[in-house]
Amino acid sequence: MFQLERLGVVLQPDMGQDRAYCHGRKGEYAKYNAGMVLDARTGDKVHMLYRCGQNLPAEEFHPEEGMSPYATDCLGYAQLTTDGKLIKDYGIVYRPQLERELSGCQDPRIVWFEGWYIVTYCAWDINQVPVGCDKPRMAFARTRDFRNFEPIGIVDHYSFDKDHYIFPERIGGKICLVHRVVPDIQFDYFDTFEELIAWEGWKDYENISRKSTVMKGEYPWEGGKIGGSAPPIKTKDGWLFLYHGVEMMPEGHEFEFRYCAGAALLDAENPEKVIARLPEPILRPEMSYELYGDVGNVVFPVGAYVHEGMLYISYGGADKVTAIARCKLNELLAELKKYPV
Repeated sequence: MFQLERLGVVLQPDMGQDRAYCHGRKGEYAKYNAGMVLDARTGDKVHMLYRCGQNLPAEEFHPEEGMSPYATDCLGYAQLTTDGKLIKDYGIVYRPQLERELSGCQDPRIVWFEGWYIVTYCAWDINQVPVGCDKPRMAFARTRDFRNFEPIGIVDHYSFDKDHYIFPERIGGKICLVHRVVPDIQFDYFDTFEELIAWEGWKDYENISRKSTVMKGEYPWEGGKIGGSAPPIKTKDGWLFLYHGVEMMPEGHEFEFRYCAGAALLDAENPEKVIARLPEPILRPEMSYELYGDVGNVVFPVGAYVHEGMLYISYGGADKVTAIARCKLNELLAELKKYPV
């Protein structure tokens, strides 16, 4: 069974503060689910955007109002060396500002696409919509320096839609959007981001999502649902596609569910064609920082890049910290070839 090599935690909050104390002060309580990308111009550093759970003074904090255990989710920025070591954590660089994201920005992914770093993240607006209509929506922004962000827009529909990002190049001349309406993974194609944001098909997407479904859960470890993780990486054998699967645990187990990381290989010209897929996870919760946190038994991959033949993957551990794992890319590709679809 193929397994990633863990490099350990690179971002974490002050673990000495318990939640009761932290809820009584302003500060960060979690740094996790971080996307990352190799610098497109120099290749000598890695840009990372992470989900930063913040808290408000206790008198302003009402956890029953939202899905997140934090008062607000923002996006923080850090730089890493090309071998996965932290250079500097710069803190929060993007706070909720658009109407549909005022309750938080979550789980950023990054790709270098046509001269911009395209940032995709989940936007929440629980205080802006009728009760029961709060859902994560697909949000898009772009930047060149990770200091100034230009919003592209938010897909304003009522599908529970997340785990979204784009391919780092056009497929058949179009922007290929990867996203997830539970429980499967969908691909959709657009000429422009403006078309993507305003597409009429979003209004009834739940009823047409089957037409766009590319991957479904096939194995026990992904029986609950699956979702895309890090943006695809083009290799000599096709597109390396990293994703996560959710397994529902048996009654009486310490945890209700388990999030694991998986890998598949997509056809280079037609990525809707899955040509290989591993039957077992390449990373599963085992370490204490993956088992115990705000949501336990979770490894949640979000970013990836290749440097000098090594594949580096960033992932959230138990909705609390950001960790890094790696493997030799050619070894993972060789393993995938053993399991053609």
